[in-house]
Amino acid sequence: MRICGVQISGSTANLAVVSSDGAGGVLYHPCHTRKITLEDEKSSDSLRTFLKAITAFAHENKVEGFCIKQRASGGQRGAGGPSFKIEALVQLVPDISTYFANPVALSKFAKTNAAGLPNGLQNYLADAYRSGAYQLKKLGAI
Repeated sequence: MRICGVQISGSTANLAVVSSDGAGGVLYHPCHTRKITLEDEKSSDSLRTFLKAITAFAHENKVEGFCIKQRASGGQRGAGGPSFKIEALVQLVPDISTYFANPVALSKFAKTNAAGLPNGLQNYLADAYRSGAYQLKKLGAI
């Protein structure tokens, strides 16, 4: 199963596609597209463009599920409006399940994940990669 881990930062979705390597490990699939940005959160055309882009990305990379790293919804460290619109648009991709990963659970997973991060993975994709790998483990694929 191919999972796309998603880490939302501001108006950008960072994307990392992973799957099981068949031996209990995680295989990272480097993609040409690593992030998709919502240009104008108030423009319906921009929202439709983002949805088309994330849907095309999912089909091109044979994604079977998305796993989004959760963000705080309120308080001083709360996420902004554009990030929740991005989250909703990812959930609207037809025929693809969306899961969520709690940051605390991801932190624990990162400490117990003996394989660590793959070589060549950009730093800004680390949380997206961990989200995808975490969901694979949760689904029993690794």
